[in-house]
Amino acid sequence: MSDSLVRPFASVDWSEPGTPRAAGGDVYFSAEDGLAETRAVFLEGCRLETRFAAGGTIVIGELGFGTGLNFLAAWQLFDEVAPASARLHFISLEGFPLSQNDARRALSAFPALSGKAGALADQWPSPLKGPHRRVFAGGRVALTVFHDTVEAALAQMDFAADAWFLDGFAPSLNGAMWSDEVFGQIARLSKPGTRLGTFTVAGAVRRGLPEAGFAVEKVPGFGRKRERLEGVFEGASAAPLPALPGRVAIIGGGIAAVSLVYALGLRGVTPVVIAQGGWGAGASGGLAALFTPRLEAADRPHVRATLSAFDYARALYEGVDGFCASSVLRAPSGNDGAGRLARIAAMMEGAGITAKDDGLLLECAGWIEPARILKTLAGDVPVVDARAARVEQAGSGGWQVLDGQGRVLAEADQLILASGAEALPEGLEICLPIEGLPGQTARFAYDGPPISLPMAWGHYLAPLPGGSVLAGATHERVERLTPEQAAEDLRAAMNAFDPRMGAGLGPVLEHWGAVRCVLPDRLPAAGQAVRADGSAIAGLYVLTGFGARGFAHAPLLAEHVVSRVCGEPSPLERSGAASLDPARFALRALRRQGKSAL
Repeated sequence: MSDSLVRPFASVDWSEPGTPRAAGGDVYFSAEDGLAETRAVFLEGCRLETRFAAGGTIVIGELGFGTGLNFLAAWQLFDEVAPASARLHFISLEGFPLSQNDARRALSAFPALSGKAGALADQWPSPLKGPHRRVFAGGRVALTVFHDTVEAALAQMDFAADAWFLDGFAPSLNGAMWSDEVFGQIARLSKPGTRLGTFTVAGAVRRGLPEAGFAVEKVPGFGRKRERLEGVFEGASAAPLPALPGRVAIIGGGIAAVSLVYALGLRGVTPVVIAQGGWGAGASGGLAALFTPRLEAADRPHVRATLSAFDYARALYEGVDGFCASSVLRAPSGNDGAGRLARIAAMMEGAGITAKDDGLLLECAGWIEPARILKTLAGDVPVVDARAARVEQAGSGGWQVLDGQGRVLAEADQLILASGAEALPEGLEICLPIEGLPGQTARFAYDGPPISLPMAWGHYLAPLPGGSVLAGATHERVERLTPEQAAEDLRAAMNAFDPRMGAGLGPVLEHWGAVRCVLPDRLPAAGQAVRADGSAIAGLYVLTGFGARGFAHAPLLAEHVVSRVCGEPSPLERSGAASLDPARFALRALRRQGKSAL
């Protein structure tokens, strides 16, 4: 992978009013009537009115997201003809994303789409590499845009499309979008009967698509274009098909469990939730917390995945009670020296993370009040306030969750473990080396130098309404500190960072402490549970190990787990999903055993 974590913004030529052009000269949409062309070439070409009316889960793949016009037109038609129970997944890719301002300007040309265009522009994805999921219409419509080169993006996708919109710039200007390798990937992601539409009839396209398994034909074009292509996939495919989730039970009451409830609710599924003490009784029940991304100076699968997760959470929390948007200053300390932070700033240019003094300015960060966030995302889903002491596989192949007296708390086809290490039930064969990491925070009265923005440097200090400050967090590993000891540790950390601020800390006004759940590589686990031999456990999933970053990472990783449960496209790259898969620990152990046997 490259040394950058972002894709460059498109250079848009606005010399012709209302007709944005790429630097290479091709237009983003027809100057005559871009919306009418989209409807003719893609919606009608892929027979989408009939497909939408049939209902179910519909998946559309696209090459070339551009302004998002095709997505908006498909969403509009879906709204008009699809039954209420239907869901639309629109999955696209873009190598040179538009800036948010350019997207708004381009879409202003289509007043018929103004409501949907505004919703898309408000949640316009950042230029970060990898996938970006956005959810609209109360969960009926999901958009996932991969920012990368066409071959790299397609190789990271995993779904079975009902239709393909081939809308890259013309083959003469962008040959990479129309290669045999690309057509092969499209075939891999298709199923028998998948339709495609495209504006081009170039010879290489007419020859390449049939070689990949598509039967194509020329049909009358739109406007000044005499012809276009339509096609149907006639080959075989091993791509997964959607599945019904059945009954779902969740063990846990923190941000992981709440995020699962939210993701399932988008699909019309209400799970049974079992959590002793109710929502937020464990590590997700803090006073307040900083909301910042996990940063590494590397383009690796888990880095892309966690940055995508932060990006999704930031869009989800916007406007939610309990979230306060704010830039955060990241100062150098320990392993995060000035040189490393400078490398991160260079790799994140254009993504809202910039160099400031010797540190970073995190522009899309903020702070949260956990209890309010949990309440909003959980909605009115009730909690069974009991300890899930044991789980057993039922004779029908599902799961039973039992309390300490052997009483059945829940029966489910799919069970998702979203609790910390202290709340895992007995009866599990899973290979998951969970550890507990205690941590404590405190709210102090404050009478020191003004603090304009929250600051983080291993610990953190955030100004709160009313003039107090939040200080965190301790990271003791063996013996839990008393609240008094924790407060002194935090004072010492503040004094070491800035003696003037440390001296301004007054009495402790509130204290909070809990045991966070972590895994040896300090990455979360999201996916199907496995045994020590690496074999998957049917109907059992895991979402845990977030440490101090549950609010940043859990919402998207819950989307990933629920997508797996429901047989839908994941919001993660294939390599990113593998880097966070619970199976990674069993596979590493098996590899070590194999080496030792040699």
